[in-house]
Amino acid sequence: MGITGLPATNHRFKPLTRLYLLIVIVWFVFIAVLVSLIISSELQEEQQRFQRSSDALFQQISNKTEINESVIEGFASLLASSRQHEWQQLRQYAQRILRRYPHIHTFEIAREVDHENLPEFVADMRRRVDPGFRLARFGFNERRQWLNVGVRERYIPIVFMEPMQADNHAILGLDLASHQLFRQALQQSKRMDVPVASLPFTLLEGQRGFLLHRVVRLSDAESHPVQFAILVIKAGELVPNDLLERNAFKVKLYYRDYSNDIKDNELYYKSGRSAGDLESWLLPRLHYERMTMNPGQPFVLVIEKQIGFGDVNTGLIAAVMIIGAISFGAVLVFSRLHHRNEMSRLQYENRLYYLANNDSLTGLVNRNFLLDRMRQVLARAKRGESCFALVFMDMNNFKMINDEFGHASGDVLLREIAQRFKGCMREEDTVCRYQGDEFIVLLEEVSRDDETQYIQEKLRECLEAPFLINGHEVYASASIGVAVFPDDGDTIESLLNVADQNMYREKEDV
Repeated sequence: MGITGLPATNHRFKPLTRLYLLIVIVWFVFIAVLVSLIISSELQEEQQRFQRSSDALFQQISNKTEINESVIEGFASLLASSRQHEWQQLRQYAQRILRRYPHIHTFEIAREVDHENLPEFVADMRRRVDPGFRLARFGFNERRQWLNVGVRERYIPIVFMEPMQADNHAILGLDLASHQLFRQALQQSKRMDVPVASLPFTLLEGQRGFLLHRVVRLSDAESHPVQFAILVIKAGELVPNDLLERNAFKVKLYYRDYSNDIKDNELYYKSGRSAGDLESWLLPRLHYERMTMNPGQPFVLVIEKQIGFGDVNTGLIAAVMIIGAISFGAVLVFSRLHHRNEMSRLQYENRLYYLANNDSLTGLVNRNFLLDRMRQVLARAKRGESCFALVFMDMNNFKMINDEFGHASGDVLLREIAQRFKGCMREEDTVCRYQGDEFIVLLEEVSRDDETQYIQEKLRECLEAPFLINGHEVYASASIGVAVFPDDGDTIESLLNVADQNMYREKEDV
């Protein structure tokens, strides 16, 4: 098929398509990075707020453990200086502290009693403190059932309480040594000579609490047996509610178990906000864990928070997304308009290129394109020492056809002839309407006379069938002249002249 000379528009437009695609990708990446930076900044700020709130919560808990220690040390000092059963000063101290520190539930005193001294001790307590005083213990279930105390070598009953109320009056005589829950802390306090907290348990009021024990020893051990100053602490009130109300935290405060087999060491627990699956998947969960430095109150605070969509500035993110969508739409509109203008420009350039290099009647390449192509083929043939040929054709008696059928019919015939020439040539050959009714075929990479002779016959054969022009069968023939490089010339002009002369020599013979 002959070369038409039309430029590859699609290939010329591919770089523009890639450019527009690159613009869209860069824009999406820019918006994604911007949103990511905003979310990252929001998450970092939320993490800092979480850290500050958690530190403040831990500091308040630590402060209350220090208050507990100071209060019990003061209580123990007063106890050491008070005479047995003369506790008015202790009650005044306890009442003053209870008004000031609501997390302290009760002040208590427990005393060590040997088994052989137990009857005398009970009788003395009934005479001096409470006529119904008895030694007892209870099970740590919901009903708090009172149980008899078994025979032991030593007992540690509670002998003093403040405030003394009807609902806790029965606590007097409770043997702390009968409960492992308290016994370990009592032993720790005697051994370390510091205040020691018991493992947590449920108070009669239903909330969690613990006992803080402080051993009190006097120099005269015989007349003044070992006693313990005790604070009953409401564990839930160690945690400030104001901070919790402002933050959707999951909070757990527990006792760091010191080698015991009691697993329920939780002092306080508050569940946080329930997070959705999408929030849990997209947003991080913050974790804080820290233990108090007080050796007698080794409490561990654990705080968790699942960041939710409400914790980030969704308004700012939405604004960025909306602005991004609007600007992206503007980019698309601009790209579309630019694309349309560029297509129009390319089509206009292609049209100019087509008109400059193609014959407007037949669609074949014109003389300008042929001469340019011949220069390329000639240079290549000289470098490679190969051959090419020019086939010059002039239609016979074409003037008679114009005179008989009219110039419009002649134009139709020229178009039909051009299509037949294109159809019988190879893809790499160039078919050109040189001028008027003259055609030239540029044959690349041909052998000598045998191949050019075959091509001449092929061109004649494609004209043998009649042409149907306005309902009339018209026969056409052509005079053909051939010039071969380098036998017939080594320049374009010389080859054209030889082909033209050979064509006219054949025409004279017709």
